[in-house]
Amino acid sequence: MMKPGGPTDMDWRARNRLGLAWITAAVSLGCASVGPVRPVNSRELVVAYDDARAVDALAFPSNSYESVVRVSLPRGEHQPLRLRYQAKSAGQFEITIYDSTILETPGDPLEKVSRELAPEDLSDGTDGHWVVEDLAAMKPVKGVIWIGVHKTAGSPALWTSNVVSGQSFIRNNDPQNPMGLLPTKRTPMLRLELAR
Repeated sequence: MMKPGGPTDMDWRARNRLGLAWITAAVSLGCASVGPVRPVNSRELVVAYDDARAVDALAFPSNSYESVVRVSLPRGEHQPLRLRYQAKSAGQFEITIYDSTILETPGDPLEKVSRELAPEDLSDGTDGHWVVEDLAAMKPVKGVIWIGVHKTAGSPALWTSNVVSGQSFIRNNDPQNPMGLLPTKRTPMLRLELAR
């Protein structure tokens, strides 16, 4: 026997349905805010020619000098993801990723990234600090590409290793004093990451 003025069985059922509707709506909204689930690519290709031991700085005597690393990719197309490098001193520089010519020299630019290195970007060569550039907007690449770095202001420097990779060069793009690709004995601490 129910007390006068108390809820009826019909009231309880209506409240239960309303509560269930609220829970369903909240769960639906929570799931909708996550967005579509993208497939995760668990395979990456990391290209590096150094031995991960920073020993000296790569400095740039002028804005026209460019350090260039030749990157030979395995067969097929690969989607660039990130470029990592270790910076020793602050300043401004530009990174250019070039296509390769028939003669295997830097060709047309595929991507350019300008960066002003701040003190918090710098590494002492042993602390594991890397500056990371996002390259996910690039089109897929294949064959041989080149990564060029030159300063635009200040005195930026990158860490290098003692490895003679045969893939590291320097050139001077000054029209008054041009210099082609010259091999260097040290290799910049660069890591190119691509999706396989």
